[in-house]
Amino acid sequence: MTVVAGAAELLDAWEAGWDRTPLERGLALLAAGTGRSPGELARLTIGQRDRALFELRAALFGSSLDGVSTCPECGTDVEVSFDQEQLLDPPSSAPCRLPTSADVAAALSDRDPCEALVGRCSGADPEETAATWAAADPLLDVELCLSCPDCGREWAESFDIVSYLWTELDGWCRRTLLEVHDLAAAYGWTEPQVLALSAWRRQCYLGLVRS
Repeated sequence: MTVVAGAAELLDAWEAGWDRTPLERGLALLAAGTGRSPGELARLTIGQRDRALFELRAALFGSSLDGVSTCPECGTDVEVSFDQEQLLDPPSSAPCRLPTSADVAAALSDRDPCEALVGRCSGADPEETAATWAAADPLLDVELCLSCPDCGREWAESFDIVSYLWTELDGWCRRTLLEVHDLAAAYGWTEPQVLALSAWRRQCYLGLVRS
């Protein structure tokens, strides 16, 4: 993926998505990263959207994923670390249409979102449709198989690239604003002037300011 977003665009996407739903945040991140409109991106299937988000994340932060889960049996913190390529199995054909972000947004306004989502894409039984979707594209329902090193308990935990990437972006944006603050206070530069610096040069100036 060719990422067109610079620091300013990522900060804008973060600010715009602060009070939005996870669905809207995912599209906002992709729009900032690719230069395509949210409306156009909403027509991608959920799996296509998430593959694009994984590509965006790899370009911004690398492909290694790290986190901490809690054992449901003994409460031990379990560190999780893997490469995102392990999740990106290619999709296969499906006998029914796979859901898009536009489908999900429309279904969420219904009294029974799950039934409404299935109705928009397939006339089959909801459970059968969900199983068909999961078989056709593994990214529609990502689960990590975890094991506790202390008690040996094994369990599955859902993984959502939208929330994971948003958490990473939130941390990056907060650190970047702190850097802008420090350099603006030291040199009188504006935010656009600070963000126009390369990350490497910005760190060099910060080293001088904070030494």
